[in-house]
Amino acid sequence: MEDQYGLVDFFTHQYRVGGSIWMGGQRLTDLLNDKRSSSLEVRNVQIARVITPKEVVGTYASAVVEKERIVFAVIRAEAAEVRQRRFYKHVVTEQWDVFLTVPFFELSGKLHVRGKGDLQTMVKDWTSQFVPITQARAVFTLYPEVSFDGEVIVVNKAHIEVICSDSESAS
Repeated sequence: MEDQYGLVDFFTHQYRVGGSIWMGGQRLTDLLNDKRSSSLEVRNVQIARVITPKEVVGTYASAVVEKERIVFAVIRAEAAEVRQRRFYKHVVTEQWDVFLTVPFFELSGKLHVRGKGDLQTMVKDWTSQFVPITQARAVFTLYPEVSFDGEVIVVNKAHIEVICSDSESAS
């Protein structure tokens, strides 16, 4: 049953909340976009302030994180196996190299989108609240030497300030 848990770091405007969440064989984007619940329970929690995101200031058995307060989440490498399970047919997508800003962080990676189009249309057509970016990196803007890498970073589109791409499509 341990393989049903995933290790994730959730970033809010003020904190990094790291720990294990019950994945139940689902992807993190599925859990975050599930409108039947407004929060997630995190176990074996480590809390850090965003101003010092790698300095743990507290550890707890559990915590509840409100989904709307999540700016982005980094899936730790150890959770990759759970993340890669798919229960649907693969959909062909275009890859876009993107750079985007959220409070206190710059994010970069690849955005996977159905069909073709321009960046503005793509953003306007997003139907999910949380959007995955693969081969991703989050850089802390106050101290750029502090960064977080992940196979996947899931971003809350409500907190995106700017999104950029050099080309129409990276595929």
